[in-house]
Order: sequence, then C-alpha cells, then structure tokens
Amino acid sequence: MENKSGIFLVNKPQGITSNDLIQKIKRKFNVKKIGHAGTLDPLATGLMVVLVNQATKVSNYLLSSDKTYVVEMQLFKETDSGDITGEVTNEQEFEKINKKDVTELVEKYNGYMYEQYPPIYSAVKVKGKKLYEYARKNEEVEIKSRTVTIKSCELVDFNQKKGTVKLKVLCSKGTYIRSLVKDFAKDLNTIATVATLDRVSSGNFDVSQAKNIEEIEWDDLISMYDGLMQNEHTLVEYHNVKDIMQGKAINLNTKNVPVVFVIDDKKTVLAIYKWVAHDLYTCQRGLWDEKNMENLTEAEREI
Repeated sequence: MENKSGIFLVNKPQGITSNDLIQKIKRKFNVKKIGHAGTLDPLATGLMVVLVNQATKVSNYLLSSDKTYVVEMQLFKETDSGDITGEVTNEQEFEKINKKDVTELVEKYNGYMYEQYPPIYSAVKVKGKKLYEYARKNEEVEIKSRTVTIKSCELVDFNQKKGTVKLKVLCSKGTYIRSLVKDFAKDLNTIATVATLDRVSSGNFDVSQAKNIEEIEWDDLISMYDGLMQNEHTLVEYHNVKDIMQGKAINLNTKNVPVVFVIDDKKTVLAIYKWVAHDLYTCQRGLWDEKNMENLTEAEREI
C-alpha cells in the first residue's frame, strides 16, 4: 500500500458514478483513504478532483470552489431525473424558438444570482434523508431553495431544428445544472432536460490536466502544496514543526486571513489553522503523515 498523499485529476467517463470512479482509483493504487471534491452524475463526464490519503482532509476547501460546465439541454422534454437517463414525464411539440430570445436569456443568466431549488433526485438532505430517497419511495418532502450565482453564462450552440441549447456555465458551489436547465427552459416558456454534461474546471484545476482512469499513474499525483497553491489558498511556513504536531496555538503575521495551511521548509502541508484574534491562530486539523514524521530527528522537528 502506498502512503503518498495528494490529488489526482481524473477525466470521468459517462455511465459510471463518482463513487465507482474513486473506488477504481483506490483499488488501482491500493490506497487507504480516498475522497473527492465534488460528485458528477453518471450521465456527466469531465473533471473529477480525487483526494488521496491526507488530502481527503482538505476536501471542504476544494469543494467550495466555483465550477465550469458545458451543458446541452434538450428542449420540449422533461424527465423525472432531470436528464435523458430518466423516465420521460412530459413532452411538448416542437415549436420555433427564436435565437434572439435564447441569446437574451443567456445574457440574463450571465452574472445572475437567484434562488434555486435542488432537483428531487439529488443528495441534498432533508430531515436526515437524501432527497432521492424520498423520490424513490414517492414520498412528499418540502424542498427549500438555496442562493446560487451563475458567474458567467455563454451560448456555445443553438440548434433550432433539434431543439437543443448548449451553454458554458461558471457557477458557485451548490449550483445544480439540472435545476438551471429547468429554470432556463421555464424562462423560454417551455421544458427541458439535460442531454449532455461535461465539467471542464473545478476551482483553478482544468480538465486539460486530467487523465483517464486507465492512464493515470503515481507520477500524476499533485502534492497538497501544489494543489492548494494552484487554487490560491494561503500557505504559511512555520519554523517549529513540533508545535504544529502538538496542535499548539501559534502566532502568524498573515493579516487576519481566516484560514491558513501551515507548511514546513520542505513544503509539506502540516495542518489547517484558523484565525482567532490579532496574530493568534488555533489548529483545526493536522495533515501530516505520521510515518513521514517518525523519520524526523528531534532537531529537524524544531527547525
């Protein structure tokens, strides 16, 4: 079993779940802990940020990143799942939709903050149960809206004959593209479902950096330091590793940055620290690898 920690950028194929993908990676590299920084539906393809060993502890900080998707919607059709893999629940006859109306609507959604309702087939929890669990049992449940921001919306293609609209969307954490497609179609006075979906970026990670499951090797592992740096998190070198390992509060001159990642002089990410007051930070979580730390001499720990 390898004891390395870091981030794999994987290009997810269509037809498998996010859990299927990370389990394949876990078996391939025989790692102890594995996680991700955002799921994709089985229909969806594209960038999955896979976290290995100690890197699983930074998932929340990468999950909060904006994400970019290219989505194609099929107008005049609605399904229970919100995408074409679901059962058709409503269909309308094809009618002519003006490109002008589509482009004007794209402009509306460009930089648009609004209240969005998650789809019933989603993992959002209500009273301890996931929404899809209610859906599968045909149980009624109140779905509450959440504020999301479509930071940019670009028209990639509009096919009037096929009744399809393809958009490139940069959106905030918690945005559901299936809900966006439903809302977009409603504004066109019609219905729609997701035909294809591809995630092309997550934070500052890009799908161009990703590899297929079959191709990825240990050499493709991005260190926690490089991954956090690429996503513009604050990393601060601290002189006394022993203080960090003991979880002591420390003083840092970081101008009250709410959360910092403490590193040693070898760029090993050791811990997450949270600002308390003035220059004082307290330890939120240790990130060091115990086996690596066992190899340090007492002198090295107190550099």
